[in-house]
Amino acid sequence: MLAEAAKLVADLENRTKNRRPVDNSEALLRSVIAEHQNGEVDYDRMVPALADAGREQMPMIRADLERAGALRSISFRGVSSDGWDVYDVAFENAAMEWRFALAADGRFSGLFFRRLP
Repeated sequence: MLAEAAKLVADLENRTKNRRPVDNSEALLRSVIAEHQNGEVDYDRMVPALADAGREQMPMIRADLERAGALRSISFRGVSSDGWDVYDVAFENAAMEWRFALAADGRFSGLFFRRLP
């Protein structure tokens, strides 16, 4: 158990230091943005607590994305100290920061976005 925990800590330090996103990171982000824009989110791709929060917040998320307009570009910024992949995302009418984290089983364990000034 301690060896497994040490490996997880070392992997996180390596990803953070070397700015290395999780495998297929940008594609994962693109798909989750598209799902939210279309209002057809695959909540099975999320851990239960995140899925519950996502269902509750879906009207607000969808409204924010409708105001933002079409997706223009996604640019990887880095890995946060707590292991979240961080992206700058440009939409037609807004610039946003998107972050996400994955659980050990590959499901989203965290998903966050905010408008940039």
